[in-house]
Amino acid sequence: MLYTDAQVEFLKCMDFMRLGQAINHKQWQSASMIVRRLDDMAREAGINDFERAFTGIRQSINRKDIYEAKQIMAIVVNKRVKYLNDMKSREC
Repeated sequence: MLYTDAQVEFLKCMDFMRLGQAINHKQWQSASMIVRRLDDMAREAGINDFERAFTGIRQSINRKDIYEAKQIMAIVVNKRVKYLNDMKSREC
């Protein structure tokens, strides 16, 4: 798979880190805005693998369930790492 500029920008985005920090600090409004922005970026980039996870994070944010939000965030981070590793292996 060749990655477009939008996909690379999405995968290298610092918003993943910001979302994790917002969840850890229980900054629910900030986390909600960040996950919405990430979801929009993923759609624009044509990456659909994160859609379900972002929906789950949004729901856990609405319930202020930090445990569930962290669990889903771990799934998101793992998916992102897989994409980044694939991207890196294709550059070599």
